[in-house]
Parts: sequence; structure tokens; C-alpha cells
Amino acid sequence: MRGSVIATVRPGARREQRGFSLVELLVTVTLAGIIFVAMVPMFVSVLKKTSTNERRVIATNLGQARLEDARMLGYANLTAANMTTNFGATFVAAHGGAPYNITYSVAPGPTTSASPTPAYKTVTVSVARAGDSFTTTVSTVVQNPAVLSTAIYSSMGGGSGPYSLTAAFKNSAECKKAWVVQYLLNSSPTPVPTATVTWASKTPAASPTNSTVQWTGLPGGTGSLYIVYCTPQSPSSWGSTLQTPSFHLLSNGWVKFDTNPNGS
Repeated sequence: MRGSVIATVRPGARREQRGFSLVELLVTVTLAGIIFVAMVPMFVSVLKKTSTNERRVIATNLGQARLEDARMLGYANLTAANMTTNFGATFVAAHGGAPYNITYSVAPGPTTSASPTPAYKTVTVSVARAGDSFTTTVSTVVQNPAVLSTAIYSSMGGGSGPYSLTAAFKNSAECKKAWVVQYLLNSSPTPVPTATVTWASKTPAASPTNSTVQWTGLPGGTGSLYIVYCTPQSPSSWGSTLQTPSFHLLSNGWVKFDTNPNGS
């Protein structure tokens, strides 16, 4: 006689194979919702801080860029009104949103009867944005080239020349002419210009766009200060005459003009 097979079913096997009940699912969803709701304020806070930090970085970079632009105006033209006219009072970021409002302040340094011209100006740029609770402020000190002391450069060496000086232009087609002015300094403890020499003007070539011009035979040493000037083809193209900061020529020199400081 053949043997028979008897299937044995363990108690609880059917219970182990069943899914979640509706009550269990509702409890899980409720708990997940409570946790998510509790975490929403944290997510919102992180997003706000990230956005605020991004705006702070934009404002700081904007202020620093305007300080660099200010040096292109030249010491005599460095005023809050000229900065507002040349560089603007607002800025809109590439991704849009509320504009950044820019204010400028130029404070001359102290004067004396012996030195009626301020030796420096403190330039401050403040950047704020509607809806923000903070204002980003950056500042710098611009020295008067007429009263720079030769002691700063005495340890740098450099002979009497003659040297060459090359000026490069980002867009030479916008520059009508460029010229060099040499300021001869006396030998007092605080040297001041006693005479000026204007070197022949040069006209940058229209092609290539980033062309250069050069002067040769310029005297070197700390007894002279040099400034390179550039006038535009038309006043409406990029504003008034641009000039480099003053410098001593201690070797063959090279300077660069950005004739469109607010453009590409």
C-alpha cells in the first residue's frame, strides 16, 4: 500500500503573509505627516539663510567692483556725484528680483595750512536691497598722487632710465587719443610737483581692437610721477577722460585701460 502525504499547516502562517491593514497604513501616514510638518520650518530657515548669504555676496562683490571703478575717475574727479553719474545708483542681478540700491560717499582727508590739498580721500560704497534688513558697506582710501612720498618707493630700486611705457586698450576703437604727463617732484620730505612735462599723444589703432601704444625715452626714478590719460571718441560712449593711478617708472612699464568698465 502506498504511503500518504499529510500536509502540515503551521498556526499563524496565513497571518504572516497578509499585508498592512488600513489602520496601520493610516498610523504610518499620520506619523510621517507629523514629522514632515515639524521639519518644514527647518527647511524654510535653511532656504532663507542660503538666499540671504547669496545676496550678501552679490552686494559685497558689487561694492568692491565700484571701488575699483572709482580709481579710474582720477583723484580730482573722485566725488560722490561723479561716481553716481558714471557707475549708476542701481543694479539688477542676472536672475532678476528687486534691484540693489547703491550710494556713494567720498570724504577728503584733513588739511593744514602747509598742505591745503587733502593727502587722501576715503571712498565708501553702500549697497542695500528692498526687503533686506542689512546694508553692505565697503570702503577704501585713495591717495592724492600730488603728495605721495618717495619714501614708499625708496627700497624698490630702479635707475634713472630712460624707459619705455606701453599702454594697452581693451577696446582701442573707443579711445580717441592717449598721452602721458610727467610730474617732476621736489626733494622736500613730502615731495610735491614743481613742473609737468606732457609727452606726445598717441592714437590707438582701430584694428586690432586690443591694440597698444608706446612711449620711449621716459626718465625713471622716484623724482617723477607719471599718469596716462585717455579721451573717448565721443563723451557718450563711456563718460569723461580716464586716467591711471600715478606711478613711478622704475623699469620698462605697462598699463592697461578698460574703456568700458561697466560692460563686457
